[in-house]
Amino acid sequence: MDLHPLNLEDKSLFDSFSSKIHTNLSSYAFAPIYVWRDHFQYFWTLSNDHFCVFVKQAEDYFIPILPLGKPFCLDVVNSAFHYCLSTNQNRQIARIENVPEQMLQVFQQEGYHCVQQQFEYIYRTDELALLNGNRYKSKRNAYNTFIDNHPSAKLVPYHKSDQEECMELYLCWRESRSDDNEDDIYLAMLEDSKSAHNIGITHTEELGLIGRVVRIHGELKAYTFGYPLNSDMFCVLFEIADLNINGLSQFIYREFCLELMSSYKWINAMDDSGLENLKRVKRSYHPTNIIPSYTVYENCADIS
Repeated sequence: MDLHPLNLEDKSLFDSFSSKIHTNLSSYAFAPIYVWRDHFQYFWTLSNDHFCVFVKQAEDYFIPILPLGKPFCLDVVNSAFHYCLSTNQNRQIARIENVPEQMLQVFQQEGYHCVQQQFEYIYRTDELALLNGNRYKSKRNAYNTFIDNHPSAKLVPYHKSDQEECMELYLCWRESRSDDNEDDIYLAMLEDSKSAHNIGITHTEELGLIGRVVRIHGELKAYTFGYPLNSDMFCVLFEIADLNINGLSQFIYREFCLELMSSYKWINAMDDSGLENLKRVKRSYHPTNIIPSYTVYENCADIS
């Protein structure tokens, strides 16, 4: 296969193929792939009118999402997978990530081994915006407390001039999180996410991200970025808020959803990264649906 490095200039081509499919999994967009480019090498190729993305990990390849195009073509999938197997030094690295649950039977019949990867949290936008009912009482109370204490705070569009302040806020947030946690995996995730936030904040317009910030007395205290996955679904990619300000995270989340409510029926808050605290927070907003994604390997691979 003739692989090309995945660059910002390739987004329009990527989008022309991703628009042909309909999935609720957040990974099937350009932004959530590209922001991790400091940690992985991404490549693409066209195969039988499908856009195929590859990730190079050390000297081995894997496939982060199913080939983009319609209709689904098993021959393209098999060809891409076998390319990984033929070039990899370690066959166990060869895999296809972010496979929707409805595709499992196809892969199992083809002899692939399927493993549950993560869950993504789907919400009705109007429920997150309105926070009606007793089950959202604590969220409303936190939101109202914040409004009472900071009546001038508003959610406003992100501008390029906010870039430095956003990254300063991220570094403060990361330091606070690091001080409260000794888990090596979590600390490594915090370090890795720094570059992802930086890329998203730096290339917001090019990546098609929608960004919003909250200022209090002129100081930037929270930011959030996301992207439309399709005409009904909006994905929240980043959200950072000053941990010392009570109710700020509830404020920015609700205000963003109030803005999105007229355009998108659903919010995808992505996965919980296997972190129990993040899992509790996302479940506390009462998702309408929790959708799994799967990783598929060759059937004989020992993945233990």
